[in-house]
Order: sequence, then structure tokens, then C-alpha cells
Amino acid sequence: MKTINRIKLKIEFGFLSGNENIFNLIKDIADKHNINGVLKRENDKVLIYIDSELEKVERFLDELGKKMPLSIFMEEAKISQIENIPEKINKGFKINTDLNVLPQNLSTCPSCLERLFNPSDRKFYYPFISCEYCGSHYTYLYKYPFERENTVFKFFQKCEKCKEEENYSLNSCYDCLTPLYLKKGENERYAFDGEKTLGAMNTVAGIIDKGNIVNVYTNSGKKLIGKISKENIEKIKSITNGKPITVLITNPQILNNIAILSSAEIKALASQEKPVLTAQVKDFPEKELVSFAENFINIKLPDEPILILLSKHLKEIGIDYIFITDSDENIPITDFYLEADLPVVNEQRETYVFVAQGKTLIKEGEKGILPNIIKSKKTGNLSVAGEYAVLDLGNGEYLIDNKEKILYQLPDFVDKLNSVNILNGEFEDIRVKYKNKNVFKEYEGAILSVIAEHNKFEEGTVGVYFSYYSNQDVIAVKRFNEKLKPVVWIKSSITYGDLRKDTFWILEYIKNNSEEGKRLVENYMKKFPHVKDKIQKPDENEKGKEINSITHILNIISYLLGVFPYEKTSYFEEPYLYLQSKSLDFMGNQGLMVDFKIEEENGIFYLDWTKTVQSTLSYKIAGVEDDIIAFSIFESFGNWIIEQTATISNKLKLKNIAISGNFFSNPVLTGRFLKHFGGKYNILVNRKLPIDKQNIAFGGIFVKV
Repeated sequence: MKTINRIKLKIEFGFLSGNENIFNLIKDIADKHNINGVLKRENDKVLIYIDSELEKVERFLDELGKKMPLSIFMEEAKISQIENIPEKINKGFKINTDLNVLPQNLSTCPSCLERLFNPSDRKFYYPFISCEYCGSHYTYLYKYPFERENTVFKFFQKCEKCKEEENYSLNSCYDCLTPLYLKKGENERYAFDGEKTLGAMNTVAGIIDKGNIVNVYTNSGKKLIGKISKENIEKIKSITNGKPITVLITNPQILNNIAILSSAEIKALASQEKPVLTAQVKDFPEKELVSFAENFINIKLPDEPILILLSKHLKEIGIDYIFITDSDENIPITDFYLEADLPVVNEQRETYVFVAQGKTLIKEGEKGILPNIIKSKKTGNLSVAGEYAVLDLGNGEYLIDNKEKILYQLPDFVDKLNSVNILNGEFEDIRVKYKNKNVFKEYEGAILSVIAEHNKFEEGTVGVYFSYYSNQDVIAVKRFNEKLKPVVWIKSSITYGDLRKDTFWILEYIKNNSEEGKRLVENYMKKFPHVKDKIQKPDENEKGKEINSITHILNIISYLLGVFPYEKTSYFEEPYLYLQSKSLDFMGNQGLMVDFKIEEENGIFYLDWTKTVQSTLSYKIAGVEDDIIAFSIFESFGNWIIEQTATISNKLKLKNIAISGNFFSNPVLTGRFLKHFGGKYNILVNRKLPIDKQNIAFGGIFVKV
């Protein structure tokens, strides 16, 4: 309660990250202004209580607003005046929790940005600037704990000024770290100070302005950048493999001119994680060069000092955006390099996000997400899935990181394990004793990861997993004290790894399945005789692979409709993504009905995709536009998922529905799903981890729980 010059406040905000380093920043600012208060964390909520002089509190809040980075894991803060504080407050500011401080890669914080552009600061234009709260902590880490001697920086001695300045592990400057340098052929030009780095950035901007591509050193590996032109995009096709190309925005003022952005999307772009956002296009002339989607492009803001500095110079010469993509040292693209002799120990994948019904969800990625710690039910287990591992540190706090990092130091973390759970039972060298070994599947890991994030093991849940990373699309049920049980699979189909052969197999299956199907395929071939040249009969002795994948079926549909215009795919889900893109072109409110039917076979329920393909072919024969057909497929499939999950939930009296898998990275489909079930059921989705791939190892911990 406010008195003459004193005020009591409660600050509350949701916080989903396992990296609690930001709490130290809050304390630093509070201590600077002599604030009496306390910070505590209650699960996914942070509470701050303050009891101090009004003027001090005003200065504290003002500086906190300027220096506190945004985060996709941080919700908007609520500040309220209170009369009584439930926590005991002594003199000074206290943090009432043991902090988990993780070496994540986070974009440059406001304080470092201020130094970066201050000509009188010794770190003016310093390309490796970082601090306790930002920078490339994980990039240079050999092993835990995060200390200088465990990083690349152990090979560089701090200068006297860096020793005096702060006790931060990666503190460095021009006098004590390797310089940035420009390279073309045998010619190299080094930037030993701020003025020379400024000159180097001017030079690189000029090189890009002339239409050249530059290979640039960044904290997540080398990147190719350049103007978005037909010539440049053609050059990098061998690296991008037909996938959408990310647009790096150098001038944020144009964002609202090129994309339709909600406040949640703007916050995601500006967050310290600096993810790639799938955004709806407003006006972007080069759209067709960077994306096959008619209405969507991938955009991001610069996330580390070198790209931040370079973006400033590009903006100054009128270049508001460029393309950015990973470099491949085996595929030479350019003669121009902006280099540094500072090894990148851990290259991290870009993080991709999308917004559905106001929620920022993570499609995939590592930057700003891993390593992570998530609290859940204690197991004493280790889980390994692909490139990732998850370890119970002994108290129900789970470390999630690259597999090599955790397995290499496993004896340093724990003496023994209860169970080791391995995706698909692949061999792993586990160097501590354990009682049990379990095998799990992708769908189990993905669905259980959602349940674990929300701590819903004491309740029943219907889980949905659809993914183009795996071939295990399924609706399953997890009841209290029971294993996750599949309820509905996708009817199996055969793939030969060749779109033409797969299409031949699908059409033959439909012809042989029923007279109706046979007539339909024959009529389709008569109407579109060129299709005969697009399909190919597998060799007599050629064996295909049996998979349960809705993506495979939609790949075939995309090919048969002519939405996917090529005979060969660069990656498995490419035709499906073309179909998804085409569906987003439809501007109507309602599509046609496409059949998604359940069938039972030997006591197991399947989605019978034959009816789906037949519906699609019927509409194509009738002359329906491709965008309407594509939209109708996703609308009907969404309705089918809603119907099935609702039926199962009602029958078993379950209130939780967990959705996972990158199939739900379609913002329209996921938004429809979230909107329909809002208020009726508890819709659970990964918020701390990506909805696919990186989440599977975490869920694998709980396969026997």
C-alpha cells in the first residue's frame, strides 16, 4: 500500500523457460536502485514482491523496462499495488529459489547493444560482444559447467581491462581475442579495432549491394547472405534443396509493410531467442524466390553482433532485407568471406515458430531452447532419441541437450540410473550402471512430452501425433497408471522412396480395392492422360517400405492434383508442403467434404485413406479448383481429428487432449483445433520445447511411468 513515499507492489508474469539467468538481471537492477524485495518462482509463474520508496521503485521499473529482454517464454507482466506482502522482506533484494543458469545462445541484450554502438566504449563494434545475459554461451562450450576453462576461450587470456571489468566467463575485447577478417582468394584484411570493423562492415555491405553472396561467420556456424535475386537464389539451390529460404530483415521499420503481423508475432520476432517466424505476406515482391507458399514467408531479425552490425550498414544503403541460409563447405558458392578464427564447437539449428490463436508455438529448432531444464515427475531415468538426450539430474529436474554433451559427461552428472530408454532400441554407450533398458517409439516420446510438460500424469489424456518426420501417425490414450495405448492408426501404405512409384502403388491399390475405385481411377486417367507418364511401376523384385503416414498420402494427392509440379522430391514432405501452401491460397470460409473414414481390421482401427484419395480424384474430375480441394482436405482432416478425439474423450471421460507433431505447424489447422476445443477440453501442446523432434527425447523418459 502506498504511504507518503513508500509503495508495496506485486509483479507477476508467466515464465516457461528452464534458464533462470534472467532473474539475476532483475536482482542486479534491483540492487542498483536499493530495492527491498523478493523474487520466487512457482512452477511456470514468477512472483516479485517489492516494499520500497516510491522514487526508487519508479527508477527500478523504468530501467527494468529498458534492459529486460523480451522472450517467447515470458508472458506479459501484471503489476498491482498490495497492502500486505506474503513473503518476509528484509533489507535488500533476495531470490527465494535455487537458480538454473544454462549456457544458451541468446541474442544481444539491450545493455550490450548500447555498448556496441557507443564510439567511446572500448567494445564499440566488437563483433563478439556478450555478457552474463546474452551471447554465444553454448556455441563455444566443450563441457559443463559453463566456465572459461571449459570453452574455446580458454585458449585466449583476458587482458587487464577485461579482468577488471567483470568476472564473466567469456568476457573479451579486441586486445584479447582473435579478430574478424575479410577474405577473397589469398587476400585477407583484418579488423583489429572498432574503426576497422566498421570499415569491414561498410565493405561487406558494398559487396552485397553489387549482387554478390558473402559467406559470413556467425555464432551458429557459417551463413550465406545476399540480395534476393533470381541469380543468387539459383546459386544456393543446391544447398536449400527447394526448401523455403529465410528472409533476414535489416530494417525492422518495413515489417508491417511486407507482412501481416499480430502483436504476438512481433513479440516473437523481437524476442531474445530471435526465431524464424512463418508470417503471412502483405507485399513482398520477391516472395516467389524464397517460398513456394503463395501467402507465407519465413522472416527473422538479426540475432548476433556480426549480423546486427552488418544489418545496420545494409539498412543505411537502402537494403531492407536479404536472404540467409546455412553454408556448406563442400559446395563453394562465393569468393567473399567474412571470417574469424574462433572455432564454433556447437552449431545450432535455427528455431522456427508460428502463432496459432495467440499462442507462440515452436515448430522445431535449438537456438535459444537448448540446453534446457524442465521440471516434472521424478524417474531417475535417461532417455536418448536421435541427436538428443534427457537426464533426470536426481530431483525431477530434466536436463535436455545434445546427446554427445550428456553421454560424454554422464558419470559427472549421476552415479547410476533407474532406466535407460532408447528410441527404436538403437545402440548407445551408457557409461554408468542402470537397472532397466526400454525401447520407445517417436509417437510415445512426442505425446508423453506434452503430458510431462503440463504434469498431467495423474489424469487421463487423449494424445494426437501426426508428423512428417516419422511414419507413426496415431491417436492414442494415456490413462492413470497405464501405458500409452494407440487407438487409431493411419492405414499403412507402401513407399519406394520414389514419388512416381508410390503413386502407381496407391492407384493400383484403389483399383483393386473396389469396383467403385477401379472406375474412378480409370475415369481419372481418361480425363488426365498425361498422368500415365508421371507414374512408374516398381520393378518386379523391388520391395517397398510399409509406413503409417498421412503425409505420404497427401504427398500422392499433391502429385496427382498437379499442385506439386515435379517428378522427384528433394525431401519427403515436399509435395505435402506444396499442398498445404495451396490450401492457404483459398480465401473462402468453407470447403467441400472430403472423406476421412475409420475402418476396423483385426481389432485395430485405421483411418482408411482410400476414401480420401477417391474424394480428391472425384473433385478433380469434376473441375473443382485446386485451392478449394486442398483447403477442403485440411478442413475435413481437421474435423476428423476433432471428431475422433472428442468421441474418445467423451467415451472415456477424459478432459485433456495433447497434440504434437510438425503436422500441426500449419497455423490454420492448429488454430482451428485450438479454437474448436477451447473451453470444452484442456488442450495441451508443447510450450517449452518444439512440437516435434526435440521433444521426443523428453517424453521418452516417461514410457514406463
